[in-house]
Amino acid sequence: MQFRIITLVMFMVQILVCGQTVEPSLGVEKRMLQFEFESLYLSEKEKAEEVNSWSIPSVLLRYGLSNSLEFQFNMPFIREAVYQDNSFMSSRTFLDKVQIGLSANLWKENGLLPEAALMLRALVPIYEYDTSNVGRLVALNMSNSLSDALSLNYNVGWISEEGENSGYYIVNLSWEISSKIHSFVEFFGSTIRDIDMSHNINTGIGFNLGKSFCLDVSVGNGLNQDMFFAGGILTYQLNI
Repeated sequence: MQFRIITLVMFMVQILVCGQTVEPSLGVEKRMLQFEFESLYLSEKEKAEEVNSWSIPSVLLRYGLSNSLEFQFNMPFIREAVYQDNSFMSSRTFLDKVQIGLSANLWKENGLLPEAALMLRALVPIYEYDTSNVGRLVALNMSNSLSDALSLNYNVGWISEEGENSGYYIVNLSWEISSKIHSFVEFFGSTIRDIDMSHNINTGIGFNLGKSFCLDVSVGNGLNQDMFFAGGILTYQLNI
């Protein structure tokens, strides 16, 4: 279960125009449509079991209903393989729970008061649909500008599903190296029921490819569990 929660949160990716793990404190502008195509590889080992997962890709759509309200729709396509004592056991390709929701800007940054947005998503199972199996995600997404080039972005959230509850945090430090290149370092942690908090770190670099495209690549590792992940996100934005 812990693996599924970590994977779910890792798929929710974007900061401002370009993709990262942290969620933005400012939504896309009114009538702006944004697509994020992510391919993520994640490997987690626990004792004799190893689980490898790929998004192929996961697609996140954002649309600005107004300058302060954003619609979100995520379709996480996943391929998963399980190994036991280095022997292949099983594999599957599936569409995980579709995420549908809104993000509302709460207030602007004012001194030490961070810019903030409230994000709400429903986690809807496609197969064996049952209203009792619809999960919920609630997150407060915040950011502070440290300088013209540096920003501190952080999220705290809660995921509630049938029989499963998980809290998580994300802390991200982003650096605009130039108008075309940015980099970041990020800490992420989550917990589920009585399982101890897991902590991870990832770092990456992004490239603005003209006015509408952005490409981010990153690698990460677990700090207190045997986990490695790497991936890339292509973001495309257009005004409709």
